[in-house]
Amino acid sequence: MVLPNGIIAGVNKAGTTAIFNALALQRNVAVSKGKETHFFSPLEFGEPHPPLAEYAALFPAETDAAAVIEGTPSYFYGGERMARGIDAAVPGAKILVILREPSGRAYSLFRFARSRLRVPADLNFRGYLEHCRELGERAQTERGLSGWRGLSGSLYSNYLPAWQEVFGPRLMIAFYDDVRSDFEGSMQRICRHFGAEWNSETQPVKEHNVTTDVKNAGLQRMALWVNNVAEDLWRRSPRLKAALRSSYYRLNASKVQQERMSAEDRAWLDDYFQDELERLRKLTAGLPNRPAWLVPERAAADAPRKGDRSFAFTGPSPHPALR
Repeated sequence: MVLPNGIIAGVNKAGTTAIFNALALQRNVAVSKGKETHFFSPLEFGEPHPPLAEYAALFPAETDAAAVIEGTPSYFYGGERMARGIDAAVPGAKILVILREPSGRAYSLFRFARSRLRVPADLNFRGYLEHCRELGERAQTERGLSGWRGLSGSLYSNYLPAWQEVFGPRLMIAFYDDVRSDFEGSMQRICRHFGAEWNSETQPVKEHNVTTDVKNAGLQRMALWVNNVAEDLWRRSPRLKAALRSSYYRLNASKVQQERMSAEDRAWLDDYFQDELERLRKLTAGLPNRPAWLVPERAAADAPRKGDRSFAFTGPSPHPALR
């Protein structure tokens, strides 16, 4: 029975799909049939995971690959219960967690959730943040609310200590900044962590889960269905997927798209996450080459003014679907 010895466990919107697909191209790596198996996801809600035989069915029946990998970024939010459950089921497995600057991740998740029809398609970012704040931890503890984890899902310090405690040196913490700026170097380090070799001759597609706002929701639902059922084909033929995706978005992409958050929203988020960043700096103090948003000296110079963590508007939710 083949089970994974490596898991990409977090976090969403931090480049995990590009990393998984790049690993799938390596000769000495075997991967699950779909990137996100969600096999251990019941643990997040205090439920048992299915029998391990069902897990094994998601991987090759036989392999001599040095690394056998799956990637379900939402595992991260299961905290200690998830970490201990995975460690008990696949002893010795190595874990990869990619962290992204919280404010940037919050905006990226908003755009992704909106394009995937997990939040109202005409919802603006300010309305999204307001509803995320209203939900609070409910977004983490209730099913069906993953699209609303823009704020709660960026509070990494609520979950990271459990992964550090359970997996110790078997946990690799990497950063989205490095994946974006030095993809090949990042993949070399990730392959070493999983006990595999990086083949520099492979040319993986680095952009996956590209976020594009759409005009027709019905057409988008159909496209998302096709994308899910053909995941294995797309992984083996990334350039075919890229060409088809480009053609599809020429047909259904919205002409008006907000590519960046406003300065006002950015300032509010930076202030909202200020205490979180202080906690993260302590949790990652031993890591070399941390990105600028985790370096205390740089953070002190760039810190926004501490202020009231509330939005200027009051009253009912700004979007009818959220009332």
